[in-house]
Amino acid sequence: MDLKNLFSKKNADANAEPKTIKDYIGLIITIFIIIIFLLIYFFLIRPTFKKQEALIQDKYYKLQEIDNMNNQINSLITKVDELELEREEKFKLFVSEKEVEELYQLISLSALRNNLKVNRLIRGEEEAIRESADPSGDVSIIPVDYYKIYVEYDIEGRFPDYLKLKSEIAELDKLIVFEKEEVRTTESRTVIAKVKISLVRMPSR
Repeated sequence: MDLKNLFSKKNADANAEPKTIKDYIGLIITIFIIIIFLLIYFFLIRPTFKKQEALIQDKYYKLQEIDNMNNQINSLITKVDELELEREEKFKLFVSEKEVEELYQLISLSALRNNLKVNRLIRGEEEAIRESADPSGDVSIIPVDYYKIYVEYDIEGRFPDYLKLKSEIAELDKLIVFEKEEVRTTESRTVIAKVKISLVRMPSR
């Protein structure tokens, strides 16, 4: 190595002008830009992202709640439909005044068709049924659940024909209960049946 040249370089560096702030302006600007970006990210961009993420999660939870509520609503609608169908099926068992009159006609026509003689056909008393009534208390203030309408008739004829009449009455799509049935055979080998049946009627609202 040339020692002369080495010493000449050292002398040149020693004689060079000292660096000023202008020489570092590029680096300072770069650091300043990085700091500004970090400040913008942490104080503006990141909170915005956090807020949007929270809104998205909240929307997702609300959508889940809506789905759950829709499922509950559908279940309730199905339950209401089932109860309505059950109510309609039960309501069909009750009779109206017109249907009571139609029952009289059915008994008369069926007896005529089956060669039976109707000796008596009357409408008996009407009984108010209060299922929650307290026998020891005042039942007049308790609402009536339903009414029992009694119909009584006496039929005379052959026993097989009487059974046909009874079967026709029993096959009606109404709640009909045979409360009392007395059948006796006469000397002419015919039967006389004394029958008491009951039907149910809804109370007037």
